[in-house]
Amino acid sequence: MAEEEETEGAVAPPPKKKKKLVLIAGAAVAVALLGGGGWFYRQHSAAKPEKTPPQAVVQQEPFLVDIPTVISNLDSSTGRPVFVKISAKLQVRGTTRDAVDALMPEIQNVFQTYLHESTQSDLGGNGIYRLREALLARLVVQLAPIEVRDLLFTEFLIQ
Repeated sequence: MAEEEETEGAVAPPPKKKKKLVLIAGAAVAVALLGGGGWFYRQHSAAKPEKTPPQAVVQQEPFLVDIPTVISNLDSSTGRPVFVKISAKLQVRGTTRDAVDALMPEIQNVFQTYLHESTQSDLGGNGIYRLREALLARLVVQLAPIEVRDLLFTEFLIQ
């Protein structure tokens, strides 16, 4: 019986060597899978460009932006208040509508400050044309680098 145990031991490797062999084989398979997965990920992520959020389209053609109605008092030497009500459209180019809308408080400020220093006699005759030219020149400076093409009055009322 002692001989049978010795022959069995010679044929079959000890259990420690089997565990070591299985562990090494498992580690080699894991490294191969990780390497293959990394290669696969790189190949497929490089093929697809990164998605960027859509950016606002810059208008190359001129477009009109409505300026909210401006009501202002004019400079009056008589002490009697004189009011002016103006509705207008601004023709711009080379920007987005959202960018111009964000600057609307500055646009309204240009109107208000200029109108406060104007008198009723300044607006008589061809004074409306001079007012338009003066406001347009101020808007070109205030809104640079946006290209301001024109200022169009849609309503003009003096009371």
